[in-house]
Amino acid sequence: MMNDPVTSFEEAFARVASEHGFTSQLIWESGEDIIRIWTKPTTTTFAPVVFLSAGIHGDEPCGPEALFRFLELRPLPMACEWVIAPLLNPSGMRLGTRENRDGIDLNRDFFRKESGEVRALTSWWERRERGCHLHFSLHEDWETTGFYLYEINTGGISSFSGRILDSICRTVPLEEAGPVDGHDLSAPGLIRHEPEPDEAEGWPEAIWLVKRYPLLSITLEAPGRIARGYRTAALLAALTSAVEEAETMAVDPSRWLWP
Repeated sequence: MMNDPVTSFEEAFARVASEHGFTSQLIWESGEDIIRIWTKPTTTTFAPVVFLSAGIHGDEPCGPEALFRFLELRPLPMACEWVIAPLLNPSGMRLGTRENRDGIDLNRDFFRKESGEVRALTSWWERRERGCHLHFSLHEDWETTGFYLYEINTGGISSFSGRILDSICRTVPLEEAGPVDGHDLSAPGLIRHEPEPDEAEGWPEAIWLVKRYPLLSITLEAPGRIARGYRTAALLAALTSAVEEAETMAVDPSRWLWP
């Protein structure tokens, strides 16, 4: 029997991640659905921890695809410690739904923690000795025709969102006019978000992380109204730029303020 697309993705990601020296930990399992976190430490003193996450909404397949393609194209810089969660909602991805199999929007569940997936992810972070300094989350917004990103910065890190947007504007258009998802734009494609949730108990992943750690969180939103290949290409270009910025900052400790 042929593997389903989710299993095929997980096997392909495991292959390429292992080739680049990552190791995995199974943090959650329910029937055929599993979540693995992939990590790669570094010997660099005071290396920042960079967390890449995707696939928390099952109807947004381009984030996991962009992460996979990125690892296929190049190794991640050794100057950073890497944590990757390539597919946080496997049941939703199988169903093609935003929510998981139980009808829970995982990216609004980080306060209530009703889902096993979110409890597993937050517990994993709570057990770690080191926190997170940079978070890049890959998403798609089905209501937009232009690319945009959310920035939440509690880590005292110089913003580089503008350089990420500059790197992709030749690939896809930027969202020019707000409001976007109820937020005004600070510049084309840019939403600077306060470290507070839009819904009192509807915390997304980024809010939980900035409440726990001083960090810079950037949520990348590819426009859902353009073709899938362009969405993936836009996320790949944005991720490439983001990783290059992380590498540059990692070798210059004066640009970081972390405990």
